[in-house]
Amino acid sequence: MQMYKNIKHSLVFLLILSILFGTTGCVKNEKLPQEDQNVDQRVELADVNEAEEPNEEQEIGEEEKEEITEIDYQKVRPNELGHIMIIMYHGIVESDPPSPYQRTVEGLKEDLKYLYEHGYRLISMRDYIDNNITVEAGYTPVILTFDDGISSSFSLIEENGELKPTPDCAVDIINKFYEEHPDFGRHAVFYINGDNDPFAGDGTFKERLEYLINNGYEVSNHTYSHAHLSKLGAEEIQEQIGKVDQMIKEALPGYTLDSFSYPFGERPKEELRHLVEKGSYNGKEYSYRIGLREGPSGPFVPVNHIKFDPFNVPRVRGSRGEEGDLGWYFEYYEKHPEYRYISDGNPNRIAVPVEQEQNVNMDSLGDKELYIYTVEE
Repeated sequence: MQMYKNIKHSLVFLLILSILFGTTGCVKNEKLPQEDQNVDQRVELADVNEAEEPNEEQEIGEEEKEEITEIDYQKVRPNELGHIMIIMYHGIVESDPPSPYQRTVEGLKEDLKYLYEHGYRLISMRDYIDNNITVEAGYTPVILTFDDGISSSFSLIEENGELKPTPDCAVDIINKFYEEHPDFGRHAVFYINGDNDPFAGDGTFKERLEYLINNGYEVSNHTYSHAHLSKLGAEEIQEQIGKVDQMIKEALPGYTLDSFSYPFGERPKEELRHLVEKGSYNGKEYSYRIGLREGPSGPFVPVNHIKFDPFNVPRVRGSRGEEGDLGWYFEYYEKHPEYRYISDGNPNRIAVPVEQEQNVNMDSLGDKELYIYTVEE
């Protein structure tokens, strides 16, 4: 037997709109401004002609395309309270990594191949935070992050007047893997400092960031000088965060920063931790929605889980050979697949086995449906 719970807020606003449009003739021919939803935050590099208003038939067609196919829950057995790994990389080297924080070119290629072949699919940090998981039913979302703005993770070279990723930097490797496996996705977040010429190479700072944003990647804050936040006072913390926040926003007007990466995984003193979430520097405010640690500081639970701690989000070190690193977790989830997040393919529904129902944070659901089902043995 299955239990079905549909958690939705009433849409009184739509009713009010329908009354307004039905009774107020003066608004009939006015064009309402579109809300800036910052969906994929792509930077427009050329003028784009305004799209024509879709007619009623086109809108119906689009609705039909967005229909979600119902799945066999007993076959797929989704668990949308399961673990979502956030993998942490730094630099990419040819051979002999000097530390577990570096990965070789071949090692990164092997990681992508393993993830793809074992049912993982890349998602953006924005979708993770917004609880907008769109991966195909039966697959597990995963997030790639790169700290420090190192040129081996991403840089540009100019060829025949065109800026392209440097061969064998992380972005080049991900791009080429995506070309061969477009269903894998193409996403990663790059956390930068401000005092080290982020992504050093050809192109301006603005051009480097624009390339990332226009190709499905994200960029965010790792403090100005890779600071030990645990040793700083309130003004210094806000300066470290605010400088990079303003630096990115000046290069990418209108871009929103949502996630923050703690240098060394260190958080500020407890009484100052709120300054990561919100603060100000030089009269300009900043705000973040999650903060990422250096390693496995807790379970890799998604935002709907009661144990999700937004400013203590764990990451997996992108290396192999040590306990708690990426290779270790690959083996762990092979032995314990029941802990993996398994998508039901419907971003508007959160599907959870009945034994996990008590772990759902009901306040996190918004207008999404909660579907509780019983696994039939």
